[in-house]
Amino acid sequence: MVIVFGCNRSWISRLIRWRTGSQWSHVGILDEDEAHVIEAKGGAGVLVSDIADFSARYHSIEYRQIDGDLNRARSLIGKPFDNKGIKGVFFRSFNHCPESWFCSELVAYCTTFIPDEYSQYQTPETLYRLSKPCVEQVSEVTEAAI
Repeated sequence: MVIVFGCNRSWISRLIRWRTGSQWSHVGILDEDEAHVIEAKGGAGVLVSDIADFSARYHSIEYRQIDGDLNRARSLIGKPFDNKGIKGVFFRSFNHCPESWFCSELVAYCTTFIPDEYSQYQTPETLYRLSKPCVEQVSEVTEAAI
């Protein structure tokens, strides 16, 4: 499964990166068509975004590979954003709503090696460290959108 990390200069991106010790503030899953990203966005929940829209939101992007099940991500489209969970990460309480998702929680849930009950503890940084550089090239269409 190909995942895509992003960051920008907004205050929320800076706060997430500072609090989690990460160079990245957001992570999503590249769909098989490489033109869409499945992601959990604040205020919107789990949705599918065009890669061009994703690229426009983040000035820095990196593609990585991680073992996972894309169908698990697809099954969560339409679920709400986990506001309680993201606050739990910031305040180290790790409270969360089991039927809601924040970005790294969504990606962790879709991996094959992170137990479901540990998904809410993951940050973009932990997923970055658990992933590896893309061996296969991301298509020219995706690269052109960036």
